Amino acid sequence: MIFSLAPRWLLPALLCALPLSVLADHDDHGHRHKHKGGSYREEFWDGHCKVERKWKRNGEFKEKRKCQAQPMVYHRPPPPVMVYPAAPPGAIVISPQVVIRP
Repeated sequence: MIFSLAPRWLLPALLCALPLSVLADHDDHGHRHKHKGGSYREEFWDGHCKVERKWKRNGEFKEKRKCQAQPMVYHRPPPPVMVYPAAPPGAIVISPQVVIRP
């Protein structure tokens, strides 16, 4: 009964507005700046190297890299390219015994 009284555009408009209301909250809650004046440490992997960065209060930082040996990789040779001789131009070969030439 309620939907019959509401305009037809109201339900689609509400369904379109719902995802936009979820995006309104940036969900950051102040966690973007992890260090506020104190020392800070960050670790992450860059390829085969583990990188550790340490910041000081004055903005300076040190970076240490501990790299592991790269794993042995064996490459398979590409498959050979098969080259077949082409039929002579202007001839139709039906079987090895019959050749039709114009």
